[in-house]
Amino acid sequence: MLAAAAAAGAVAVAACGPGAVLTADTPGQAVSTAVEAAQTTPLRMNLTADLTVNAGGVSGLPSSIQSALGQLGSGGSATGHLDQESAARREITGSAGGHSLTVVQYDGHGYVSEDGGAYAEFSTTLPSSTTVSTADVSAAVNALGFQDQGGTSVDGVSVEHYSAPITLSALQKLAQSVTASPSAGGMMGSLGQGLALVAPYVSGHGTVDLWLSTKDGSLVRASVSGSMSIDVGAIASALSGLMPMAGASGSTASGSLEMGLSAQADVSDYGGSVTVSKPTATSTLPGWGGSSSLPSSLWSSLISAA
Repeated sequence: MLAAAAAAGAVAVAACGPGAVLTADTPGQAVSTAVEAAQTTPLRMNLTADLTVNAGGVSGLPSSIQSALGQLGSGGSATGHLDQESAARREITGSAGGHSLTVVQYDGHGYVSEDGGAYAEFSTTLPSSTTVSTADVSAAVNALGFQDQGGTSVDGVSVEHYSAPITLSALQKLAQSVTASPSAGGMMGSLGQGLALVAPYVSGHGTVDLWLSTKDGSLVRASVSGSMSIDVGAIASALSGLMPMAGASGSTASGSLEMGLSAQADVSDYGGSVTVSKPTATSTLPGWGGSSSLPSSLWSSLISAA
């Protein structure tokens, strides 16, 4: 269905002529169409991110959580590159703290390589769908409330700039819309539940910005930036009946975690010839399930990157 929708969008763009897809659509429609198509269209993407962390005011947490916060340090920078041949074939490499991790998705199989070494294959198949549904994309975009900021250019490409504020109200709307979606039992449902849990204890602001080609409505650049303060003490109090949140000495968790994020993705070769090769694996990993499946040495270096 996603492929058909993307194809239909491309046909509509071709029929209407350059720029028509942006001038005729509402900001939400233009952004939703671009994001949906970017999930399946061949493309390359360069990624950069900077994270700042201040956990100096947080205390009284269980030692494992306090240690993880300590490993974050003051944050750090990361870079990445994505090659996407299709919705079923992607290769992404991320680098931080002098280490790199490459993950390949190839026709239902997953592979991982640390620092350019031999690949290991996940013993279980990937989820049947690694794209976000049309309904979930639309729900998220509508919750954020994108506005048209006018035309400009990015690296010589004529684009229309769309921006949405990240506020507590927007996070709450996003949580409600995602949790209520038909796919709420999967990845998007978990995201919605997480947002719903954290939103009441977060303050701050930020923006999500997208730049779409005026020629065909495709994604050219995306960025997110902002800062937030998480009331750790309030969260610990709310969770006290569900899980142990007291420190080793029995002290009550308190303080706020301050974080700042700036990330950008630049798209190239959109709709062009992009090929992802199937790796040859020399070992297997227990399964596809997040950080527990990946080398602990790499995760430590990524967390403590400075």
